[in-house]
Amino acid sequence: MSRFSIQLFDKGRCQIRHELAGVEIITDLPPEYGGNGRSFSSTDLVSAALGSCILTSIDSILEREGYDPKKIKISVIKTLSENPKMIKAISLEIFYPEKLGGVLLKKLERAIATSPVKRSLNEQVEIKTLFITG
Repeated sequence: MSRFSIQLFDKGRCQIRHELAGVEIITDLPPEYGGNGRSFSSTDLVSAALGSCILTSIDSILEREGYDPKKIKISVIKTLSENPKMIKAISLEIFYPEKLGGVLLKKLERAIATSPVKRSLNEQVEIKTLFITG
């Protein structure tokens, strides 16, 4: 179980504190919703959570197969819908500088499909992943 405290400290800006770690994150409404876009928005955090969850789901597989998981990079693009206001799609490009074999890619794809954040998002959110390897 994790506990967070969230406090509004300016119009459209929140301070989120992870109670156990003592780490704080500031969020801000994006300009398209009347904010200034000075930090991550709440939907940015959901999209980033998906990317980091995927990365931590596949890092041990890469390491076990003899690849350096620190070489991997994920680029995330979030698309919002207007009506209703929600995350419409999250696209993830997964870059690895070396060639990855087909069997390994299948293992990584299975890990991605069962990552906790991906399973927590409903089917209305279109999630696309693309591997780009050396």
